[in-house]
Amino acid sequence: MKTSSSDGASIYSRILADIGGGVFAAGTRLKVQDLADRYGTSIIPVREALRLLQGEGIVTIAQNKGATVSNFDSDSLRDIFEVLQLMEPYFVETFARSCTEADLVELEAIQKELEAVPVEDKPTFTGLDLQFHEFIARKHYNGRAFGIWKLQRRILNALAMSVPISRARHAEILQEHRDLIAAFRANDKEQAMTCIKTHVRGAGEQMYLQLKTNRQ
Repeated sequence: MKTSSSDGASIYSRILADIGGGVFAAGTRLKVQDLADRYGTSIIPVREALRLLQGEGIVTIAQNKGATVSNFDSDSLRDIFEVLQLMEPYFVETFARSCTEADLVELEAIQKELEAVPVEDKPTFTGLDLQFHEFIARKHYNGRAFGIWKLQRRILNALAMSVPISRARHAEILQEHRDLIAAFRANDKEQAMTCIKTHVRGAGEQMYLQLKTNRQ
């Protein structure tokens, strides 16, 4: 059976989604044949996907041991949030200047769904949070930058799935989203930039504290 690079990319996305959804926790061994059976494919695209995930630090492959889901550490967290602190304001600035009423209605609809998700349901909450930010980022003209940002967000979501969101941070996220939407409605670029910088910094600090607590 012939396979193509798109097969590997598809399996990559599905493995990443399963890691992000908590199906494969940190430290889980990923057996090639089991993954092939799960996704209804051959072992070749699975191996290709695992190599891609290894290159991004999501999966560790050791000789004679195979692949395992990587543990999330403070260095991984630092690197990703440094990227997000640079890129999120870049997207938000443009969105604040150019967003339409239809854009804001759609963003508010995502926020409404997010507001209804309890703090305990992290996979659903994280997925909708990504959708909220992705809607803003996707509106930017720079598709290459969007692709880089989306990959980093997906990696973050996947590796951090085992790190819980505190109730205090859950409430802060929702309020920060509301503040951001209000700034967009006012076409207030400066306020929107202040909101997103606070939002990303708060997310990084909270996740670092939770990660540190979990390691103790």
